[in-house]
Amino acid sequence: MKIFIFFSFLLFFNNSYAKSNDSPNLNYKNENLISWNQWKENLKKEFSSDNFKTSTLNNLDKLKFNKRVIELDRKQPEFKLGFNQYLKRYLNNKNKKKLLKKYNENKVLLDNLEKKFGIDSRILVSLWFVETSFGEYLGKFDVLNSLASLAYDGRRKNFFLKELKYALQIIDEGHFTRQKFKGSWAGAFGQTQFMPSTFKKFATDFDGNQKINLFEKSDALASGANYLKKVGWNNKIHWGEKINIKISKELKKISDEKEFKEIKYWERYGIIFKNKYNENQLMRLVIPDSKDNQYFLVSKNFDVILDWNRSNYFALTVFLLTNEMNN
Repeated sequence: MKIFIFFSFLLFFNNSYAKSNDSPNLNYKNENLISWNQWKENLKKEFSSDNFKTSTLNNLDKLKFNKRVIELDRKQPEFKLGFNQYLKRYLNNKNKKKLLKKYNENKVLLDNLEKKFGIDSRILVSLWFVETSFGEYLGKFDVLNSLASLAYDGRRKNFFLKELKYALQIIDEGHFTRQKFKGSWAGAFGQTQFMPSTFKKFATDFDGNQKINLFEKSDALASGANYLKKVGWNNKIHWGEKINIKISKELKKISDEKEFKEIKYWERYGIIFKNKYNENQLMRLVIPDSKDNQYFLVSKNFDVILDWNRSNYFALTVFLLTNEMNN
């Protein structure tokens, strides 16, 4: 998943809002000297030593190059949303009602997940909503075709070849069929939009049927909880809050360098906190958009969500949505 879950936002909104560390190199030109069909033949020979079933390898013969995937990979964002604009797409009255409805409808499952993994169930609901609107927007791209097209194109050949191999392993293990394997143009899939490599590391069978199906909410949410647990989520600390503060050059520098300071340090600036924190809890300053004059102090759980997606907009939105489920 990591930074590549960024691509799944295109399924829900056209969010060309924030520069990712994985932004397309638009000056890249494909230097492949062999045809698509020859490339597929070579790939099948290369993967034949990996103990795949014959039926799994035969999927390579059926691969179709998807030009649209390459266009999306290289597309220059036409505009950049400010944080307020981005937030309003998620945090509005209609979505708040939908969020609470889904939270209450799935309370038994969510409580079981929180008990097993030690992850705040509200975080799972927020991620579920932001990623796929509770499974309503899963993507319609054939994942194998997308990954193969991106690997053939060559801009990030090694990465997408590895993802393609992981995707074949998922099929080989029988978790679901090729026909079901649909997702974002960049290969993220399921209700929590995992990349195949993320699936292999963190996906878990929660319903006990010996298969891991991220297109079903129980396995998808359990896998999301397992991901957060493994990358360091601490259920004992609050994520943080929006603050009123006058930004100085010193504070801007502290923010840019992502320095964590104890609560007592921040209290020197006259901040009146809405939430209760241990005085030794470490917090850092996040300025999502210099034009919006909004400032947040966040805990280390914020960086756990950044591990899921490297966007301050994304992480702040996820946490602000959790506040809507406090009551």
